Amino acid sequence: MSPSVARRIRLLAPAAIVLVLALAFRHGMVEPTSWAFACQPAPWSGWCPVRTVLLATFRHGELGWFALLVGIAAALLRAPRIASVAVAAGAAGLVLYSYEPAAAGALLGLLVIARGQAAAPASANASTT
Repeated sequence: MSPSVARRIRLLAPAAIVLVLALAFRHGMVEPTSWAFACQPAPWSGWCPVRTVLLATFRHGELGWFALLVGIAAALLRAPRIASVAVAAGAAGLVLYSYEPAAAGALLGLLVIARGQAAAPASANASTT
């Protein structure tokens, strides 16, 4: 495995983990009506606080806006690690009902990661000549 592929995997692995967790939250805690009925009388007991806080982030799409802000920061700073956070937050936002800003943030992060990978071979060739 080439170093650029290994680096790309390291940068995108957090997004894959966050995507799986977001899907688990969505299909395990948010959508089942049994959770809604169980948490309605006491939203702050047991696992209900996790669900309540998660649902509160849907109100104004905070997760998606966070992904977009981090994606913009990654693009301005050209920082692959920040871009990795943007992709992870964007993946979670896409699954958890904050589509538009999350998609933009994830795409900005992916562009920074792709640009970093494309620039790396060019700089390596420039140093050998």
